[in-house]
Amino acid sequence: MKANKIMRFFPAGIFIFSIGLRALGAVPLPYVQVKDRRVVDTNGSTVILRGVAVNELGDYFQGNPAIPSTFPLERRDFERIAALGCNSVRLIVSWSRLEPQPGVHDLQYLEQIRQAVQWARANGIYVILDMHQDAWGKYINTAPDQKCRWPLLPNIGWDGAPEWATFTDDRDRCMLVHRELSMAVMNSWQAFWQNRDNLQDHLADSWAWLAQEFKNEPAVAGYDLLNEPGWGFNPIKDVDEYKPAFYRRCAEAIRKAETGGLSKIIFFEPLSIWAAVPHETPKPFTQDQNIIYAPHIYLGSISIDMFLVHREMIPLRKGFEWADGEAKTFGTTFWNGEWMPGPGDHAFRYAALEDEYQTGSARWQWKSSCGDPHQMSEYWPDQTKSPEGSVHSVVVVRCGDASRPEGIEEGINPIDAVVLARPYPRAFPSPATFKSDPNTRALEMSGKASSGNAPLLVWVPGKGKPKVETENVRGILLEQVDGGWLLHGLPGPGEWKLFAQGGD
Repeated sequence: MKANKIMRFFPAGIFIFSIGLRALGAVPLPYVQVKDRRVVDTNGSTVILRGVAVNELGDYFQGNPAIPSTFPLERRDFERIAALGCNSVRLIVSWSRLEPQPGVHDLQYLEQIRQAVQWARANGIYVILDMHQDAWGKYINTAPDQKCRWPLLPNIGWDGAPEWATFTDDRDRCMLVHRELSMAVMNSWQAFWQNRDNLQDHLADSWAWLAQEFKNEPAVAGYDLLNEPGWGFNPIKDVDEYKPAFYRRCAEAIRKAETGGLSKIIFFEPLSIWAAVPHETPKPFTQDQNIIYAPHIYLGSISIDMFLVHREMIPLRKGFEWADGEAKTFGTTFWNGEWMPGPGDHAFRYAALEDEYQTGSARWQWKSSCGDPHQMSEYWPDQTKSPEGSVHSVVVVRCGDASRPEGIEEGINPIDAVVLARPYPRAFPSPATFKSDPNTRALEMSGKASSGNAPLLVWVPGKGKPKVETENVRGILLEQVDGGWLLHGLPGPGEWKLFAQGGD
């Protein structure tokens, strides 16, 4: 990040000084944990974790040998993410890279993860390590010469489990409509849920290895145990028995590995079907309070109603209501692990609900290669085709250029430049309420601070100095950073208000 410009004002608004200082990202991030259904930092402020999913360290199937399935991860990615006002990333890691052979962990991959965490910390960004998978793994695709009987279709490989942990037992690898509806995929999940050959223990040990490495790093906010878990041949038992047992096993392994260090937030998810039909009967698995429920609210973008009738039949608000209700059963809050803009005003309605529920999220996804299975699946098993047009991740990527087969970056998606980059309080004393207007870059807040010792930190986008109006907020300090401004203050004690609007 560039040197920051600091402007300090006393309540009367007297300008004191303006000097260049090193980025706040060079300062250690406060440790965060869950208390009273809120993410809080060591200052006692509530923290909103808003960011993007970063897949560049993911180990994905390559559908066309000429097109890389991911872009390389660079320091510049984190600088650009920070310039959108984001303070967190959900960093995809792959079991297939962590443990390529049973009991053998890849130190080179660990160094790549460490480097990503360092880049994130240097830009004031928290990292949530996400054990990602889609349709079990990359070693479960239909063979290029396999013929699928109608109504089945070829299934491309995805990401997740290593080859040694993939048990298809010669089940059919073709799929029915969707990647999860494959007998081979379900058989692999069945083997996992029943802990065949100690598969769950291996994955829990991999988590313990990561937790040991990052137990003293506050920039690592937590661990997302398993992305969108799939189902075997008895989904009810998966939800009621197998998944809670696996989460408990992982949580215990992580906490043991953290001995003498920081206890990080454990993020946990419902089955993958929740993203399409958002409901699952909660099954508590631990007494640990430092946990967060992390479903994926895709209503209005890629939920089942959008797939079947191309209309939002299940209101977006219901996703937030159901996520919040299920989280309460676990005694915690929720954080939306994935979302993406839908048609019309969807992104703006989504933003308003995030403000209302005071929750954060990770926009799916930061930057998608043209060789990502999400782009290549429709062509499989043809290994010669290349996608055309643009991929509308946060960074828009244009496909079809032979000189850059992975794609050519075309800048930030316009909707994300407005909605994702809108103003929000990164940290604030609770209780409080806030509402943002992405189009006008305005934020209104009010609250009641009991002690007056919990700091306020607000992101305001825009190049020009923000317009700021406050009541009972002391020591206002404006810090110019790439993409906008950070507003620091100390509300209270007592009732307080703030209005901030980004300048041109």
